[in-house]
Amino acid sequence: MDRLRKLASAATVVAALAAPTAAHAAWTPPATLGSSTGANPTAQGAFDGSVETGFLDPTVSLAKRSGDGFTAPTPITAADPFEKVWAAQLDAKGDAVVLTVRRHKPFQRVRATFVAADGTRSATRTISTTPRSSAGPQLSVAPDGTAVAAWSWHDVAGWRAQASIRRPGQAAFDPPQTLSPPAPVTGKAQSRPILNVAAGDGGRAVLTWQFGGNADIPESPLHVLTAGTDSKFGADQTLDGAGGYADVGLAVGAGGAVQVAYLDEHFVGHETGSSLRVAQGTVGAPLSAPAVLSSGGKGTSSGNQVAAAFSADGTATVAWAKPGNRYEEGGALEVFTRAADGAFGAAQTLAQNAEGLSLAGGPAGAAALTWMVETQQPKSVSYAVHAATRPQAGGPFGADETISDTSRNGLWPSVAMTPAGDAIAAWVSNTDGSGGGSNTAAISHVG
Repeated sequence: MDRLRKLASAATVVAALAAPTAAHAAWTPPATLGSSTGANPTAQGAFDGSVETGFLDPTVSLAKRSGDGFTAPTPITAADPFEKVWAAQLDAKGDAVVLTVRRHKPFQRVRATFVAADGTRSATRTISTTPRSSAGPQLSVAPDGTAVAAWSWHDVAGWRAQASIRRPGQAAFDPPQTLSPPAPVTGKAQSRPILNVAAGDGGRAVLTWQFGGNADIPESPLHVLTAGTDSKFGADQTLDGAGGYADVGLAVGAGGAVQVAYLDEHFVGHETGSSLRVAQGTVGAPLSAPAVLSSGGKGTSSGNQVAAAFSADGTATVAWAKPGNRYEEGGALEVFTRAADGAFGAAQTLAQNAEGLSLAGGPAGAAALTWMVETQQPKSVSYAVHAATRPQAGGPFGADETISDTSRNGLWPSVAMTPAGDAIAAWVSNTDGSGGGSNTAAISHVG
């Protein structure tokens, strides 16, 4: 079956309720962001910390930091009856890029809106190729406003990977580039390329694509392309050992350094252990051959199991939830760090049963990492959000801290860091273990 991702529902899960647990002193108590429910809240570093909400809703809303709390979420885009929000991110100034999918005859389109920090909105414009349909957009926005968007575009031969870059200061995305051949057809189903993107300052970007995601498609390599300051994707490079589905973490540093980290997942007939592989280099040049940093079992889990980030001083960090041999039980959380131009050191193990990773770099050598942990009870399952931070002075990450209210489930965390070095974490809280619920956030003064 297809790989279940971030919004996979666990309708049969019943939450195990316990007495509330206070947050560690380094984190503020969890704050509920307004009365509405949603999914996939995204932590942002802008406005000294903020949280974006609205995935698959008609509009994007933003809750800005206020002291050690947040304002109520306020819509920053206008609703359209034919469009749903798929992605939104802010740059360092608070200017937002919003991607929507418009489902209306004669074809489905990916569209973009720019919202300035003062609330001024641009017109919403189609960025995908017409006149055929596009779907599944991905977005990344760099601190200087560089944005990279990618999506699946359907031509006569099948679904292909397309991408476009908005250079800093520009009022529109560049014309899209088609980056892959048509995806294979499996039976009556037309598969789509699996896409990941990361933006870097100065118009830089990195993108990966792969044909995979289910047992009917042969295992295939991961493809990576980078764009330099000309914002044009260059040659396609293949990275081996990607299995039937590569769980990918991408990062682009301020000067163009690139990290591509991935875990190989395998499907029926190909079951085997997994490894954490990392390729690195700079945009505009071939990356290194992938090196194996760690190996684990076959028991992969839903949500992101790999994450990568650069801190402002060039420190590169890669984390993965090292699988055991049982599925959907998370893994041992291992973190690898290297200085700019250095080599990765030994793993720092932070936790067990981790899944749903999110990692952000901050000023100097700071970084913040969040994940969720599933706890099995005799008749139920509960989830909690955990975090660890690294100070600006560098060194190892601090201790594992539970930052969500343990009387409720905490799921699918996102983390960002502010220019001052505070960490902002956002997640979904609920009592049924599903993908949606109350948007929740907390703040840590990392230092």
